[in-house]
Amino acid sequence: MSISKKAKKTKIKHTVIIPAYNEEEGLPVVLSDVFKLINERFEVIIIDDGSTDKTKEVAQGFPCRIISHQVNYGKGAAMKTGIKEARGENIIFIDADNTYPPEGILEVARALYISDMALASRKTGHQNIPAFNRIGNAIFRNLIKYIYGFSGYDPLTGLYGIKKRYIESMRLESSGFGIEAEICIKASRMGLKVKDIHIEYRDRIGQAKLNGLKDGYKICITILKYLPLIFRKTEKPSTQGQ
Repeated sequence: MSISKKAKKTKIKHTVIIPAYNEEEGLPVVLSDVFKLINERFEVIIIDDGSTDKTKEVAQGFPCRIISHQVNYGKGAAMKTGIKEARGENIIFIDADNTYPPEGILEVARALYISDMALASRKTGHQNIPAFNRIGNAIFRNLIKYIYGFSGYDPLTGLYGIKKRYIESMRLESSGFGIEAEICIKASRMGLKVKDIHIEYRDRIGQAKLNGLKDGYKICITILKYLPLIFRKTEKPSTQGQ
């Protein structure tokens, strides 16, 4: 479905990026809710990351931009593709499995008017996260907080926003689930102002893609990879001309 003429004439403020791999069940639920909430200042980009189901077909039923990878490169790779294509000055990520309340997108968007980054932190709904993953999240959360000084509560959340000029300057490297850890580590070293928004995490629709052991190992490696950053701050991009 093409973008309306009205949307084309309106300056896009926020780009919502939804990375999706085999999410034909959850994605239409998420998109239906999202498009009931947003206005023409938002654009939505779906990154179909090599899906083998009907993810692309269900996305075509909504007024969003769809970009497809020929093969499954990973969540981080999908997000980086979305960042390159984004037209908004703010970028908001949300998972495609309906675990995050779409209303959180509006809260994140509002927070980005006064903050550099906003996290929808999973303060409740922990019963919907597998026990092994909960333990891993707690370990990684504290490592990122105490080693790198990140001020947000939930650095591995799947719903968050950041100003595009900042995330572009990070030169992201991760292609998989380590992407959130990398973003938060670099945001901390850049001195970004972070706003926490508390949300309730919901039960996912469809099959989980994150493997607690394998992907947990990759997240751990990502956290250790950037240890040299603790010895230096990264210059925050200038707001001149924004």
